[in-house]
Amino acid sequence: MFANYKYFLAIAEELNLRKAADRLYVSHQNLSKYLQRLEAELGVRLCNRKPIFSLTPEGELLASSLRDIELTEQGFRDRLSEMIDEAGHEIHLGTTEGRFRILIPDLLGEFHRSFPSVYLRITSADSPRLCRMVENNQLDIMVANASEDYPKNFACSEVLNEHIYLVISDNMMMKYFPDTYPDCKEAFRAGADLREFQAVPFSMNLPGFRSHIMVKRHAERLGIELNCIHVSSHPDLHHIMSARDYAASFCLTMYLPKLLKLNEECGGILNVFPIKDMKETNPVVIAWLKKRTFSSYAYEFIGLVRRQCMTYAKYDKLFMP
Repeated sequence: MFANYKYFLAIAEELNLRKAADRLYVSHQNLSKYLQRLEAELGVRLCNRKPIFSLTPEGELLASSLRDIELTEQGFRDRLSEMIDEAGHEIHLGTTEGRFRILIPDLLGEFHRSFPSVYLRITSADSPRLCRMVENNQLDIMVANASEDYPKNFACSEVLNEHIYLVISDNMMMKYFPDTYPDCKEAFRAGADLREFQAVPFSMNLPGFRSHIMVKRHAERLGIELNCIHVSSHPDLHHIMSARDYAASFCLTMYLPKLLKLNEECGGILNVFPIKDMKETNPVVIAWLKKRTFSSYAYEFIGLVRRQCMTYAKYDKLFMP
């Protein structure tokens, strides 16, 4: 029954025989025969063919059991290769697109100094997809925002608790606060009241992103609506737009180093202010399957990721009142 078990896992993940066959580099006909033989051996139907291709409850149970087997096999191979000092160690890390550009460049140098014989494979995707990849044993670990929706079989360890900041250029402050500029800058360093920024245009992350959600909830508590003129999934683009006086923006803690570098390149024209009465923070976690057995170098790598993320917390001291 467990021969070629990865075939059934590919079927379960793709929910399309042709796509699964292409992924496995086998013919559609051979994969279809494999599924038929497996169903005959178990005496149950594992997949509904119509009206849409889907797993039956028995198929879901089998997929879950086979993922546990795959997880055990992966852990065994990692530990065995470590015991015999076999080359070709690999860690597969996943993180979101924005954090990829922040975390990975800082992490790679130290990683290769610490683990010269280990290959680091990196995937960037949105949090739901990363979560599915961890569940399907396609990722060893992921770094993403904390969520109550993560499965109970996930182990999550907080590595950073982010604050959110308002970013605005000197020219935009002069335009929208002509009567109080530059004295207002000192007042905003103690906390920018978003009620005073309702006329200011903003560039923000997409509505489903955490920073957008945090700002929207805070604005709702204040009974206001901000003037959002641009949305995208690229925080660095928002900060460039702020530097060019197009729109104010927001910045989470991990993005502060890159923002400060941009500000230095632009001659220090950007202001970074904490948001007044903003109580909500954004916990960032490193997560993996509880049943996953890692090699010692993988556990050391998790510690390296944790230490790297903790370095960003020092930037909060520059801006928090």
